[in-house]
Amino acid sequence: MAAAQPRNANSNQPELLSPQPRKKGWFWKGVGLLTLCSVLTGAGFALFTKPGQETTAIIKEFAKPIIDSKRDPNLLFTSVGTVDGHVNVLLVGRDRNWKQGKVLDPRTGKMRPYQVEDTETRPRSDTMIIASFDRDTRAVRLISIPRDTRVKFDDLAGRRHGPCKLNSVYALPNGDKLLPKVIADELGVRIDRIAEIKLDGFTKLIDRVGGLDINVEGGLFSGKRKRMKYTDHWGGWSVDLMPGMQHLNGEQAHGYVRYRYDNEGDPGRVRRQQQVMRELAKQMMHVGITKLPGLVTELQALFNTDLSNEELVSAAMFAQELGSSKISPMTPYGTYQENGDIKLNRPENQKLFAAIFGSSFDPKKFLKLSPETTGDDIGARNNDNPAALPVLRDAGLLKAEKHHDAQLEAPGLQ
Repeated sequence: MAAAQPRNANSNQPELLSPQPRKKGWFWKGVGLLTLCSVLTGAGFALFTKPGQETTAIIKEFAKPIIDSKRDPNLLFTSVGTVDGHVNVLLVGRDRNWKQGKVLDPRTGKMRPYQVEDTETRPRSDTMIIASFDRDTRAVRLISIPRDTRVKFDDLAGRRHGPCKLNSVYALPNGDKLLPKVIADELGVRIDRIAEIKLDGFTKLIDRVGGLDINVEGGLFSGKRKRMKYTDHWGGWSVDLMPGMQHLNGEQAHGYVRYRYDNEGDPGRVRRQQQVMRELAKQMMHVGITKLPGLVTELQALFNTDLSNEELVSAAMFAQELGSSKISPMTPYGTYQENGDIKLNRPENQKLFAAIFGSSFDPKKFLKLSPETTGDDIGARNNDNPAALPVLRDAGLLKAEKHHDAQLEAPGLQ
């Protein structure tokens, strides 16, 4: 498909496109800075222009990691020191907090109330994805943990909290250290590395690659896909999109992945985030050399991670060599509650997590303190994902019939 032309970022109306056949996207490719550096060419450009000089600096920074990763395809695993063949990376989408401040109004010369970013308190996590790199099967498994998942847990000092939503853990003191602990304690998954993502930075990043072609699915209301329209005045974002194939700018895509005010709630938003990330990763693989330095700068501002350059490069190379069937985004099994929260299904998720994480998962810890259910409203969607079918088959969770998402609605959001 030819690259679509970017639209004016100030336009409120999306450009409608005809649906076209689309290849399966690869999620993790967009996370590795190295995959961007691997397409660099043009010595004259690098020597005599400012963007070229920035590109040269990027090449120097990643030259050794590139060489080392090519020599050792398992560099990621040896660097992390895993003994079970799995490296689990927690991707956390950071939100922003706002507070009421004051600003000088030049028209009146007086101070007036104004919304400002609150940098004194920690934000909640808006997105939580665990990416598991499997050395032995040469696969990457991704599972999106709904932010509304109900958990009970002990903090770093041993104090007990909850039940509460999982995304509130990140807002507590030392939340960046506490969240991996809670996931290990209550979901039984060992977290080896963490990458924090500033969600508002995606707006600039998407505009930098010229926007994205997205088949907007629409909000789910009474079994039908309809217009997605919502304005979050406090959070500073909005969305107004009709279902169908469209070219979205950064602001439109940002609203699309934040929206959860229909009958699906958080699980629907998780699926849209995966959809946009796959398309963004595809676009980043085709960035021209003149745009590359600015793109890398946006990426460096977007991510904060304890992955070393060598590990980041090795992870990107590992994923780049895989086919789409070896990169599987999935969702845990669970049920909606009347208040919109989600309880996870213990028996089915124990099977699923064992198939994804192998011996880096301890089934005895799964929901050790947290509330549980034996029902499911959301995990059945995994059956509609061809890349997930081998995992479901290994876990003994492959259902005879595919679900119809129009029948799966959150009772607390109707």
